[in-house]
Amino acid sequence: MSLDKLTIANRYSKALFELAIEKDQTEAFLAELKQLRQVFVDNPQLAEVLSGSLLPVDQKQATLSTLTDHASEYIQNFIQMLYDYGRMSNLIDIVDAFETRFDESRKIVHAEVTSAVKLSDEQANAIADAFAKRVGANQVVLTRKVDEAIIGGVIVKSNNQTFDGSVALQLTNLRRALINN
Repeated sequence: MSLDKLTIANRYSKALFELAIEKDQTEAFLAELKQLRQVFVDNPQLAEVLSGSLLPVDQKQATLSTLTDHASEYIQNFIQMLYDYGRMSNLIDIVDAFETRFDESRKIVHAEVTSAVKLSDEQANAIADAFAKRVGANQVVLTRKVDEAIIGGVIVKSNNQTFDGSVALQLTNLRRALINN
């Protein structure tokens, strides 16, 4: 029976995260994994090449060695295990799942803030601080987006939560209220 990508990512990331906690290396593991993920994102065919039959095994091993040359022994062993079990195509998903576990353990929330104009750093920091208090996070990492259609105010989206303080929504609600009265 074949496992789906999400199950694979969750299983491998959980095992690796538990090892990282045991070795008190969560931040170091995450930093190394993010670097590896970026290599695979920048080279989308890499996982396929490492999994395929076009490259001889010794060249695949040399590529793996180059990839993990500066990585810790734990990450080197992890990458070798993924290769041995034919899971290189799952690396990005596994790293994403590991990062999610890391963020949850540190109460770090990622959110997108949409505004009608470009926000200053001070404004973005104030929004991040207010959102952190609202959702009980220790830290909020904001991605900024500009959309003139919201007219003013901001919309903050994170996971399945949306806080819409846009002028466009306020005008829509005012319209509805006037129509209903």
